Parts: sequence; structure tokens; C-alpha cells
Amino acid sequence: MRLREAWARSRRQLERASIPDADIEAQVLLRNALGIDRATFHASLDRELSNEDAEAFERTVRRRIEGEPLSYITGHREFYGLDFVVTPDVLVPRQETEFLVEAVLEHARSRGGDEDALTIADIGTGSGCIAVALASHLPNAAVYSTDVSREALRVAGENVQRHGLEGRVSLRHGDLFEALEGPVDVVASNPPYLSTNEAVDLPPDVKREPSVALVAGSDGMDVLSRLIVGAREYLKPGGLLALEIDPRRLEAVESLMEWAFVDGQVAVIKDHAGLERVVTVRVGG
Repeated sequence: MRLREAWARSRRQLERASIPDADIEAQVLLRNALGIDRATFHASLDRELSNEDAEAFERTVRRRIEGEPLSYITGHREFYGLDFVVTPDVLVPRQETEFLVEAVLEHARSRGGDEDALTIADIGTGSGCIAVALASHLPNAAVYSTDVSREALRVAGENVQRHGLEGRVSLRHGDLFEALEGPVDVVASNPPYLSTNEAVDLPPDVKREPSVALVAGSDGMDVLSRLIVGAREYLKPGGLLALEIDPRRLEAVESLMEWAFVDGQVAVIKDHAGLERVVTVRVGG
């Protein structure tokens, strides 16, 4: 079987399984199985696949059809222009989380010449994608990556090393703020924000991701509430709290922020789909 034929057949298989972007996913799976990049793939469409290569590819297609996330199969995911190692111990980085990174970078730019001299806490770091992206763009910032999961911290540590940020990003084990030694300039987090009922209707591949990173109680506010209230003690004057949310949590998050930070400035950032994705509050002072 030629590469182009394997591509076409797997695309049809993925389409029948209602996998979105079947054409792209089939290509990614085939490239991953063969260990080739995009340019080599397109230059090799008439390449004859060995029996071993064809069987390895078929196994990855079956895994995807059975609901395993694409990033768990390939072991990688791009986020904010950077490549990250991803395992089933962490949430798969998503494009909408890039809006959270942008919000923190904009806050840093607003500080003028002091933009790099920030202390940043990425709470619930998972793969470390937020912390690594911020540290990569703010060379003088000190970033703390905290997570309650030691397995997640191992993945984050691998990504910190992968991007040469040892000594710049400090990994801390603990629940929310308990891993911090004192106040910071920025608290950023993509916490679990789905309710238990909402989680029932998740796509099969999303259900394979760690539920602790997705689901937060009957109203989806368990962790968000603790983050907002706890941040009062851990943000320096003029600091920023930036949270990714489900748009269904917007009213509850805004109300709690306004209560917790009576002198704060609350702002909402929409994603590419026009949905309220990130909420920030800038502390007075």
C-alpha cells in the first residue's frame, strides 16, 4: 500500500467514526507512525509502506477510533508556537488557553520597562504549557508551576527541560496556593470548571483526560471559588488574577471577583468563537 492510499483509507475510517478534522488527523497519525515531518510526508505520497509500517499505522488509527485523544497517541501537542510533551496524566493543551497567556503578556507590557520583572504563579500547571509559554516570552520573570498531581508535575518538568527553562520555572507540589512561599505579581490558572452534569456529555476523547483537571463539583465553581478568594492573600498590589473559564461560569466568576476585590478592575476576554473565555481582575494599588 502506498502512503497516499493509507492516508485516504484512514481518513474515511476516521470520518465514519465522526472524528473532526479527519483529513488532518489521518495525516498526523501517519506521520507519527512513520516518524516523518510534514514536508517529507507530502514528498513521499508514492512511497510504498512496509508491512510493519502499515500495521503500526493501523494500530494508531484504531486507538483514535476507540476514543483516545490524538495528543496521547502522538505524545505531543503544539501550544503558543511551542511543542509540548503530553501524556494521559495531563490535560491536552488547547488553543483557547492561549488567550490566558495573552492576557498575562498584555499585563506585563502594561508595566512598561518593568515588564519582565514579574513573579508568576501558574496554578494547576498540568503539562506546564502556560508556565513555559510565559517564561519563554518574559526572560526575566520568575514562574512557579504548582499542581496537586505529582504525575502532572513530572510531565511539566519534562517540558521545562525541553525548552531550557530550568531555574526559570520552579515546580511546586501542593493544592492551589499552599505551594507558594508568598505573594506574587500574577496568578494564572486554567482550572477545572465543568459541572458534574456537564461532564456527562463530553466527547469520548475528552472523557479520557484527567477528570480532576476538568470537573469541579455540581456547579463547576469549586476550584474557581477557592482560587478567587485565595488570590486575595497571594497577589501583590497592582497584581493580576487571570482565569480561563467556561462561558457558563461568567456571571458567577464576575460576581465573586467583584466581591473579593472591591477595588479591582474586572475584564473579560473572548476567544475566536466569540465566547467569554478568560476573566481577569487587576488588583488596586
